[in-house]
Amino acid sequence: MSQFNATRREIVRLFGTGVAGAAMLPSCLGKSLVVGDVAMLPDFRRSGDRDDTDALHRAISTGLPIHAPAARGSGTGGRYVIGSVGDDNLPSGFKLTGDGIDRTIIARSYVRANSFILYADSGSADTTRNLTGIAISDLTFEDEVVTRGFSEFSYLVMLSGVTGAQIDRVGFRGFRGDGLYVGSSTVQANERHNLDVAVRDCHFDGVDANNRNGISILDCDGLLIERCRFENVTRVGGKGAADPMDSATGPPMPGAIDLEPEPNGFAIIRNIVIRDNRFVGGGGYAVAVTLQPNDAVHTPQHAIRIEENIVERRHGGFSASGYRDSGAVTSDRPYAIDILSNQVSQCVKPFLVQGIRGLTIAQNSFIDCGEMAELGYQATNAAVSVRNNDFERDGTIQGYAVWVRSVDGLDITGNRFVDCGLTDGRLGIAIGFVEGVMRKINIVDNRFSSPSGRGTEAVTIFHDAKVDRGSVTARANRTGHGILDKGPTLGL
Repeated sequence: MSQFNATRREIVRLFGTGVAGAAMLPSCLGKSLVVGDVAMLPDFRRSGDRDDTDALHRAISTGLPIHAPAARGSGTGGRYVIGSVGDDNLPSGFKLTGDGIDRTIIARSYVRANSFILYADSGSADTTRNLTGIAISDLTFEDEVVTRGFSEFSYLVMLSGVTGAQIDRVGFRGFRGDGLYVGSSTVQANERHNLDVAVRDCHFDGVDANNRNGISILDCDGLLIERCRFENVTRVGGKGAADPMDSATGPPMPGAIDLEPEPNGFAIIRNIVIRDNRFVGGGGYAVAVTLQPNDAVHTPQHAIRIEENIVERRHGGFSASGYRDSGAVTSDRPYAIDILSNQVSQCVKPFLVQGIRGLTIAQNSFIDCGEMAELGYQATNAAVSVRNNDFERDGTIQGYAVWVRSVDGLDITGNRFVDCGLTDGRLGIAIGFVEGVMRKINIVDNRFSSPSGRGTEAVTIFHDAKVDRGSVTARANRTGHGILDKGPTLGL
């Protein structure tokens, strides 16, 4: 199983200098450029402009909200063509609207070297100096992933050091790296903090799943991602040397939404809500929570809620990693991650959790998934609860629904395991205790059945699993429909 432990960013090379004249108003600014206190973007173009970038910055200089009417850009089909570098910084109060997703389209410019379509950076670690009032709505950003291929550090929109930013009804299409980046500057170890960011009713379309992430979050206190759709996002990787035109090559990318603070003490990830989104197709995980050990950060990473999402026909559902080795056992800083009431179907991996202290997986359905869900991989989990979930027809590739490795405190209660295992009935085990030291385990009120005959056993304890039997509580579990009870010492 691939692990995503590499540093998120290297220094991004930003090309070019600022936009000439970007801070200057047109010499004959008149009412034709402003309609109802709104700056009309196409009216700010001048003869000789190579794209729409200079026009955008002239419009920004008015201090007014900017409107980009559909099909009035300088590019193909009336697209606006814009590219930004580090000097093209958005100001506080920047507001950009269009006429709707797939009507107003802003394409990344390739007439000038750049790393973004839009870029905002407060330039300060002090949140009182954050950029405020940024709002983008009713348009689509796009890049050329199909013809140009994967490029990890090519972004559509980057926000660093913002407060109250709102992204509503925006499309992110064909991105080569990240669609939306909520982070901490373009240079590693530059401290920025983002507060109260909302991303609602947006559409992230990776087109050919040859991207990095739909949304990357490296630093944010207060984030809502709600009612968004993610299609064909994130390259699978894993097969040989990286080829930018082949999404099956190179290292796998994290996923559609990636919470991934960098390994420094100042990064903040807390008060995150990812709710009522739909994820279809692509590699990585729908939501990848790749945290730092909580003892290594000044502000504990805490309160991450992933609920009521639909995940289907993609590589993975959810992943969460944090502490190294047995750090989750000795620490008193839980992450408080809740994965609740989600529907995951036809994925390879339902979930992978390692090095996490404080996690609840409850009231989810995991249906028709090929591999087993894994609690533990290279690091010990602690204080984990798996309650009232449905596991149906999982393990079609490897024959198991759930694998458990080293853990200190695991509650498996009220779950249903139905027809889990290989389709030919040779192997079908609901829960496998695989390896490592396992203490304080509750297995209570679970149901194991196999009406189709795929399941063979409820629970198996592997030779390398060191289960502390004295700290195990098992009761009120039931087997039926061909499931064998091979664990009498666990009360099954």
